[in-house]
Amino acid sequence: MRAFFSMAVLYLFYYFGKKNLGPATRAIEEAFSLSHSQFGWVMTAFTLTYALGQFINGFLGDRYNPKAIMLVGAVGGVLANVLFGFSGSLLLFIVIWAANGYFSSMGWAPGCRILCNWFPERQWGWWMGLYNFFPYFGGALVAPVAAWSVQRYGWRGAFLVCPAFLLGMVGLFTLLGRGSPESVGLQIPWRPRRENRHSERIGLKEYWRAFAHRRMAAPYLVAFGANGIRWGLLNWNIMILQTPVAEGGFGLTLVKAGFVASLVDWGGMFFAVTLGVLSDRLFGGRRWHTILLGMVGTAGALLVLAQGASLLDAPMGLFSLCVVTFVAGGLIQGIHTPLFCLPGDILGQRLSGTGTGIMDGWMYIGAALAGFPLGWWFDTHGLTAGIALLGVLSLLFGLLAIGIQR
Repeated sequence: MRAFFSMAVLYLFYYFGKKNLGPATRAIEEAFSLSHSQFGWVMTAFTLTYALGQFINGFLGDRYNPKAIMLVGAVGGVLANVLFGFSGSLLLFIVIWAANGYFSSMGWAPGCRILCNWFPERQWGWWMGLYNFFPYFGGALVAPVAAWSVQRYGWRGAFLVCPAFLLGMVGLFTLLGRGSPESVGLQIPWRPRRENRHSERIGLKEYWRAFAHRRMAAPYLVAFGANGIRWGLLNWNIMILQTPVAEGGFGLTLVKAGFVASLVDWGGMFFAVTLGVLSDRLFGGRRWHTILLGMVGTAGALLVLAQGASLLDAPMGLFSLCVVTFVAGGLIQGIHTPLFCLPGDILGQRLSGTGTGIMDGWMYIGAALAGFPLGWWFDTHGLTAGIALLGVLSLLFGLLAIGIQR
């Protein structure tokens, strides 16, 4: 338990070093006279290097010590945030945030490997849901903290205050974290003792098997689309909420926008656990049902959100906005629980970290489309048209989940 919770809390604070950009976006755009499409390159750079890192770090987490990889990523993320906070040009923003993307990629897949090392396969849905709960909790916390930092200290404050929390957790995880039961001399009953741990190391042949596995094609494709939609919300939701109504936004104050945006992650916490339990207990480990339900529900909520500020004119308008944000963000994030169970289900425990890293790599190639391309769409067609686009894509990619086989 200590090994799992120390790892999960560290990954919670990873989000303090990568989701602090959204609350600062509008302030940076105004300070440097940047359009949405120009600043979108910062987001695209992050997601592309994050994707590259996932293809690499899941493999490294299976081959080497996942605890060490998570620590390196956390320290690197802190340094990148501080450098970003002292930068003053679009080029530096792109380069430094790209470096932060790679460091941020060193958390999720090695953490999944730690989870699979400590728990039997029949419990993965529950524990994966709980693991997903923590980063969404981190996202829910960082939105108002970063918004407050921007309001109090200017945009640079978001990149100095927030990563301090991550740095503090690095010390605790160094003391409490454990990569596997065997690393502390324990033998787990559901896996036979292996005399030579080096024989377990994953090679390039096994990596290619995980990358090109026929039954992983549909999960990789659905994950690609789902994360593009998810990061469309995460990157731009605070900016859209605080943009004046005359410019197509909702006209909320920064602090109020930060609170509403945090509901994306409060919803993620709820649905991550709920969908994980449903996929295990109601659907007997068949994950596609919950993925389909989640993405269709997301599509419906986003199409309601695409009504824009007129939603606020209805009775209990702000409450309705909060509910729709909770559902849309919660479902598109909650489906990560059944999605990330699939590498272990299909490839087995030994390649679980590698498969998770590859899946997350495809996810963040999809997320790259939520940077410059989506920013261009906002500039060209308007903010609510961008929300509607995300809703239609959620429906289309959700239907592809029907092709997932365990």
